[in-house]
Amino acid sequence: MAYKNKMDFHTHTDNSPDAVHSVMLLCEQACQRGLRAIAVTDHCECNVFEEEGYGLAARQSFFETTKARSVFSGQLIVLRGLELGQPLSNKAAATEVLGRPLDFVLASLHRLEGREDFYYLDYSLPENDPHTLLELYFQQLTDIVGWGQFDSLAHLTYPLRYITGVHGIKVDITRYYDQLDRLFRLLARTGKALEINTSGLRQELGVTMPDLALLKRFKEAGGEYVTIGSDAHRAGDIGAGIEEGMALAAVAGFKYITLYQDRIPVQIPLI
Repeated sequence: MAYKNKMDFHTHTDNSPDAVHSVMLLCEQACQRGLRAIAVTDHCECNVFEEEGYGLAARQSFFETTKARSVFSGQLIVLRGLELGQPLSNKAAATEVLGRPLDFVLASLHRLEGREDFYYLDYSLPENDPHTLLELYFQQLTDIVGWGQFDSLAHLTYPLRYITGVHGIKVDITRYYDQLDRLFRLLARTGKALEINTSGLRQELGVTMPDLALLKRFKEAGGEYVTIGSDAHRAGDIGAGIEEGMALAAVAGFKYITLYQDRIPVQIPLI
C-alpha cells in the first residue's frame, strides 16, 4: 500500500556525535523521498551532558532546524526535536534543554546506571547477564515514563539490537511481559506515545523496535499514540522502513500516526 502521510520522527544530524550529515541535507532527502514531515531529534545524553558538550550541540541543532523549517516551508514540515538519553541521570540538564520551544521530545535509555552503552557490553561476562540487564532496563525505562517529561518513548527494545542482533543471543521476550504491560499501561494512562523504530529492519536484528507483538500489547493496554522513526544517522537512511512501520501500526490496530507540534499531539490518519 502507498501511504500519503509518510513522516520520519527520529533523525540525527551532524550535531549528534555519531551522525554525519547536515539538517539541510536531511530535509532535502526527505523531500526527494516524498515525506510529509520530519523531526530532527539529535542526541542529548544527559549522563555526560557537561563532559561531552551536549548543551552546545543541542543549541546548534535547535538553531539549524529553525532555519531549515523556514527554507523548506511549503515543501516539508520540519519539527524541532530532541532525543533525551538517560534523563534521570541529570535532571538539571534535562530541564535546561527542555526549556526551549521544541516540537517533539523522544526519551531513550542507551545505558543502565553505572554501565556502558549496550553497544559496548561484553555479554560473555557474568555481570552482563542479558536476563538481569533486561529486567533492570525495563525497570529504568518505567521510571523514565513515570518522570514523564517527554512525548514518545524511543526504541523500546534497544538492548536487543546488540544482545540478539549483533551477538546472536536469543531472548524470550515473554519473560518480561509483566514488566512491559506495566510500562504500557503507564504510557497509556499518561498520554505518552510509543515509537516504532524502524532501524532494526536494516540492521542485524531484522525487526522494528518494538515488534508487532509488543505493539499489539501496547494497544491492548490502552495505548493511543504511536510515532514512527527511521533513527537515521545519515541522509541516505531518511524515511527508511517508514512504510513498513505504518503497516505494522495498522495491523496492531492503530488508525493514526502522531505528529507533535509545540509538544501537542496531532493525529494523522495512516491512510
